[in-house]
Amino acid sequence: MVAAQDQALNMKYYATKILHTETDSKCRLCQQRDETIDHIISACPILAKEEYVKRHDKVNAQIHLTFSRKQGCNWTKNTGTNVYQTQ
Repeated sequence: MVAAQDQALNMKYYATKILHTETDSKCRLCQQRDETIDHIISACPILAKEEYVKRHDKVNAQIHLTFSRKQGCNWTKNTGTNVYQTQ
C-alpha cells in the first residue's frame, strides 16, 4: 500500500518522472492525463464507462449481503452464477 501512496507502482508517470525510462507519462488507455494511481483508480474516462460501475456494484452487493446476514437472512450463492438466494 505504501508503494501506491508514493506513486511507486509500475505506472507510466512513475517510469517517466522517477525512473526516467519512459518518454510519455500519459495514460495508456485515455491519453488525456498522467497515468498515476489516482487517475487509474478514479479519474480515467475509459475505465469510468464500465470498470468503476462493476467495482461499485460488487462493493454494494457485499455490503448488502453482510447487512442482510446480520439481520438474520441466510444467503447462498447459486452454483455457476453470481446470484444469491435466501435459504
